[in-house]
Amino acid sequence: MKRLQKLPEYYHPRVYVVDDNDTVRDSCVTLMQSCGLSAEAFCCAEDFLRSTAADSCGCLLTDLQLTGCNGLDLLKQMKSAGYRLPAILVSGSLDQETTGCAVEEGAFAILEKPYPVQSLWEAVIAAIENDSQQRTCK
Repeated sequence: MKRLQKLPEYYHPRVYVVDDNDTVRDSCVTLMQSCGLSAEAFCCAEDFLRSTAADSCGCLLTDLQLTGCNGLDLLKQMKSAGYRLPAILVSGSLDQETTGCAVEEGAFAILEKPYPVQSLWEAVIAAIENDSQQRTCK
């Protein structure tokens, strides 16, 4: 929480949660909000892309296995559309090939389920700090 207080006053990050599992999506949003972050939920990648701008700030938290466009496809589409939003990819079935593709597509962090809540929180804070620094350096 103290790390968030060091962010510039004009920077208002949001955590965008994309997961087709209602329970997981809602619990991630609740966790982010309970820690003082603004969060917005999407049940699919297509809704996220339709509803957000490429210059959105904060970070994306997305599952790999999504109905329709999966997490890797979402990263590819974000990259081609000019999004600078750091993305955290989570999955219950990671392998070296998937991890390599995620890194290649610009994933900021990759977490394998089940992950400790602290690991998720640390990844989100690091992504938001990175996003803030990238925006103030431009």
